[in-house]
Amino acid sequence: MASSQERPSEEAIREWLACAVAKALKSDPHDLRPDVRFDRYGLDSVAAVELTGELEAWLGRRLPPTLLYDYPTIGAVSAHLANDAG
Repeated sequence: MASSQERPSEEAIREWLACAVAKALKSDPHDLRPDVRFDRYGLDSVAAVELTGELEAWLGRRLPPTLLYDYPTIGAVSAHLANDAG
């Protein structure tokens, strides 16, 4: 991430998440839909926590470990993080 004042767009977060989820699932990011719940893709709790940690590092900000449970789709996480002042 560039600077703490330069925040990624919702689209950039969505793309990053799709790639990260696809990597965890060993699938193609283009096969993932932003409105399908993570658990429907088979993302387990360990993978969800790891993904949240990677996202936290990429964004350069603290995220709750329950992020993917509170916002259970790629679209929901992306919208939340793009619009959250935290």
